[in-house]
Amino acid sequence: MATVDLFSDPSNITVGLNALANSSDVMFLVIMGAFVFLMQWGFAMLEGGQVREKNVNNAMMKNMGDWIIGCISWLLVGSLIATTLNPADFFVWWGKIFSASPFTFNSGIELANWFYGLVFAATAATIVAGGIAERMKFSAYILISIMITAIIYPFFLYLGPWGTGVIPFHDYAGSVMVHGVGGFLALGLIAAIGPRTGRFVNGKPVSIPGHNIPMAVFGAFALAVGWYGFNVGSSLALADISGLVCATTTLAMAGGGLSGFLFSKNDVLYTANGLLAGIVAICAGTDIVSPMAALFIGLVAGAQVPFTFKLVEKLGFDDVCGVIPVHAAAGSIGAILTGIFGMTAFGGLGGVSLVQQVVAVAICAVYGTSLGYILGKVTGIFTKGIRVTPEEEKTGLDIAEHKLPAYPGEN
Repeated sequence: MATVDLFSDPSNITVGLNALANSSDVMFLVIMGAFVFLMQWGFAMLEGGQVREKNVNNAMMKNMGDWIIGCISWLLVGSLIATTLNPADFFVWWGKIFSASPFTFNSGIELANWFYGLVFAATAATIVAGGIAERMKFSAYILISIMITAIIYPFFLYLGPWGTGVIPFHDYAGSVMVHGVGGFLALGLIAAIGPRTGRFVNGKPVSIPGHNIPMAVFGAFALAVGWYGFNVGSSLALADISGLVCATTTLAMAGGGLSGFLFSKNDVLYTANGLLAGIVAICAGTDIVSPMAALFIGLVAGAQVPFTFKLVEKLGFDDVCGVIPVHAAAGSIGAILTGIFGMTAFGGLGGVSLVQQVVAVAICAVYGTSLGYILGKVTGIFTKGIRVTPEEEKTGLDIAEHKLPAYPGEN
């Protein structure tokens, strides 16, 4: 490739600086996106630890499936729906992706942005896996994952502030746009599939503990590391990166973990999920709230986890990995509190409306829950039900669906 003499013509300096800026942004998006991709690993560990030994491989397969399916569906459909509904734009994109040459300009930043959007889409789908664990057919789950990453998640993006702004509110890194959508989709699917066998006896909940709490805690920490890519990377450009986002993410995490263990009386799993709830909650306002406000938001988000989980349980919903309190509830709380602590009167940077935040949360709750329920029922038509048989559930999905136990030496 020919080099450019930057000093023979002043205009070459501008060209060189623009090239440097583009390549820096590409590197930034790739590194931040790789951190978010790390969250797939974290979800696999978190969910794998919270299911029984006989269903661990199934949890891992769902997480791998989300990524594999997400890559394809986001390329072909999802990334387009997130930005446009014009059929002509679809044909232009489909024509471009069969050639490398359209993406050689500006260091290929168009595809770097595509990649960063992909890791968010895969996260939204993976949230669902934890809620409906241990009883869904793998074929049904794959179809559901396709629909989430190709249509349901990107269409909400199109409606929200990351797209057209039809639903106007402030959500810097996805408390509602990612975690709210994923959590409420999980709620609808949990209602559609019903509880695991033996989870409720005579209307009373029976605890079914996971097989490996250290694995789940390891997953929570892996998720926390990946979350820095999730939040800090949401600037989308190196020039706009913010140390405030890093600090508020960290403090909300600490607040969530602190209240998680205080309100659960030192329960390890509730503490890990409280830590995650704190980070989910801060995503919306991480760029505009003060460090102390972030700590408070995390405290509130973590505190509600054990209580919301018990409420969900009392209502007869079997949420295996606590995705409703950690993602749906914490995401909603974070978005609403952003409408308060984002105000300049409370130390925020302003430019946020509490009414808009509340309305957006309500729309997300209806959108996600209703579509999750409908998706579960419609998918069942194509897969002859979305549940495995009672015998397969008793045997475990590792053997029934994948023909391989997670720990063959112990079986």
